[in-house]
Amino acid sequence: MAYLLLLASLFAHASADAARPHIVFILQDDFGHYDSALYGNTVEEEATYNITKLARRGVLLDRHYVHWHCSPTRRSFLTGRLPLHHGEFLSKVDSDDIDLRYTWISEKLQTAGYISHWYGKGHTGYRSMNHMPVKRGFNGGSVLFLAGAGSYTKLPRWNGSQPMFGNQVYSTDLFGSLAVQAVESHDPAVPLFIYLPFQAVHAPYDLPPTCSSSQCPSSIRCMIQDADRWIGKLVAALKTKGMYENTLIVYSSDNGGVKDGINYPLRGEKHTNYDGGMRVAAFVSGGFVPESVRGTRYGGILHIVDWYPTFASLAGVDGSDDPPVPPLPVVVSQPDRDIYQGGKSFPPVDGRYVWDNIIGKSQEVVHNSLWLSDEVLVHGQYKLVVAQPNPELMEGTTENLGWKYPNGSWERAEEEHWPCNAFYKRTSFRPCLFNLVEDPREKRDLAPTLQHVVLLMWTELNRTRLTAFTSRSPDSLLGPCHPGCASKQWQGLPGPVCGVPGCDKPDDEILVTV
Repeated sequence: MAYLLLLASLFAHASADAARPHIVFILQDDFGHYDSALYGNTVEEEATYNITKLARRGVLLDRHYVHWHCSPTRRSFLTGRLPLHHGEFLSKVDSDDIDLRYTWISEKLQTAGYISHWYGKGHTGYRSMNHMPVKRGFNGGSVLFLAGAGSYTKLPRWNGSQPMFGNQVYSTDLFGSLAVQAVESHDPAVPLFIYLPFQAVHAPYDLPPTCSSSQCPSSIRCMIQDADRWIGKLVAALKTKGMYENTLIVYSSDNGGVKDGINYPLRGEKHTNYDGGMRVAAFVSGGFVPESVRGTRYGGILHIVDWYPTFASLAGVDGSDDPPVPPLPVVVSQPDRDIYQGGKSFPPVDGRYVWDNIIGKSQEVVHNSLWLSDEVLVHGQYKLVVAQPNPELMEGTTENLGWKYPNGSWERAEEEHWPCNAFYKRTSFRPCLFNLVEDPREKRDLAPTLQHVVLLMWTELNRTRLTAFTSRSPDSLLGPCHPGCASKQWQGLPGPVCGVPGCDKPDDEILVTV
């Protein structure tokens, strides 16, 4: 009896096996808060018809946070860990940025009997073969490009563990069609997970074959309309297969819009610590969403890491991923102390189960405090911004730190009036404090009058920072690393360099001129 009670406690949030939902997670790239009709931009109603329809038949997420740029957001989704626990930097093709001891969400779902697919952008680091999705629970299919950006037709793609040579299908059409095919060939009795991280609308603004610049003056509008078309086809396929009523669809951008993107009414853009860089367009939809909450909004604070334990719980499996040896406690007086004891430990999952909150079954606060970056902490209605991101972490060299309006014009925010705009000057800091409930546009700095709140939050941010972690994948999981041999195996294309079949001996290392 005690054993049964323990099981019931572990999976209290989970649905019964028969109700395990099919799960589709769509990640749009560099999509601005105001680049669709989700938050009132009726001009984009036609271009985002299917996206908007899904949102209006689901629950719009008003405060869904991600990281201020690409790779950390993607690593957070897969691992359930904040970027604090894998790094705020961009992944290289052959970097080890997700510790191989972490269990991916796809692996969690695999233990629940899911068939999982990944079609789209990678950009999470693939130093070893064991970093490839095909090795991490994506057992239904994985076609992706490993880099962060580039041509929508010429970036090298990978199918499972092998490069795809000669495939130059426009990326949105390739990944969208593969997701539709996955549904069409799927057995509805088996739970399905599709991760669909579109390349659109990241620069370069390569237009889809169905559109020309004369037909659609806005490049972003043309590109999102193509993604929207495939989302419509994907929903139609789910309905045809009789799967839609038991499908949960989650949609999010990976960060705020940039370049031609607009994040109105939020401040800033991608590469900034303001909400325009990290509070993104997001919603849940699908037949799995209870009818009673369809067409509503959820205003609580969420983070992309929360989908890890939430999906796991809905699938009926434990959403934790604890190390065999717990980290040591933080000691503020010993900031250099390695709480992970070399390779003995690693951070547990940071995400929280949020489904009951979204559908109105729980009023409990999900995150009392939430680390968003090394310079940002949210606590209740308050947001502390110490400075802007370290420029060494990004490819860009400039930031727009003001407010961009729907017509594309900027209201500037001069650094002398905003101490938290500090970007290159990082020798001393003077934070800003915002009340996001009363001032969602981050226009009124409360720091001068609420110094006690600043001190409490800054202390908490600094203490939290002492749990920072980057990958320490054991050599035994990486496998032998021989870049020369790997390059020969991949015919000169960038790819994994460790654990590559046929490259297990140093003698196999051969320099290849590409």
